[in-house]
Amino acid sequence: MDMKIQNDIELCWGTPLFAFTLPNVMSTNAQLKKLILDRKAQTPGLNKSNLGGWHSSDDMLNWSSPSIETLKDWILEGFRRATTRTGAGQGYKGQMQITCWANVNGSGHANDVHNHPNCAWSGVYYVDVGTPVADEKRSGFIHFLDPRSGAGIRQDPFALFGKGREFKPMNGQMLLFPSWLMHGVRAYGGEGDRISIAFNIVLLDAK
Repeated sequence: MDMKIQNDIELCWGTPLFAFTLPNVMSTNAQLKKLILDRKAQTPGLNKSNLGGWHSSDDMLNWSSPSIETLKDWILEGFRRATTRTGAGQGYKGQMQITCWANVNGSGHANDVHNHPNCAWSGVYYVDVGTPVADEKRSGFIHFLDPRSGAGIRQDPFALFGKGREFKPMNGQMLLFPSWLMHGVRAYGGEGDRISIAFNIVLLDAK
């Protein structure tokens, strides 16, 4: 049969999810870890999506440390790259507001599935993912749900739809994703502290 395929294949309704690996992070991560654990020892945590563990207030970018300035630069650069990539090269030139908080999880702690309303982009940066655990246990993996509500209720012999996406966290990795995307963190099964920094970006001049 002489049948032509137009444009080969067209992928619709894609959801951008960026994973950045930052170089030369050991010194900054050491400073961030000390800063976070010192703050944890001094202040009670908040109860948000966290199932156990410690969740700081969302004013982390106001904490006094050179490492905070470096963290802010990383977030802004990730945002610049993401918006340039998704905005046909235009980027976003307006004002923005960034809220940022730290998470410290111990063994058995996790984060329930949630999203971040009234924001544009959200992300997470991994300071210390803790001790290694066998991958099949998916200790501390962050997982994202397929946002298409009906994708998981159709016949799908190739398991292409509805299964979501998950990442094994790595020190020095930063993920950036649309704030409406539902996500959670699987229970951490290692020893010691699993330390991450989450953030939201609000576009103040967006229409």
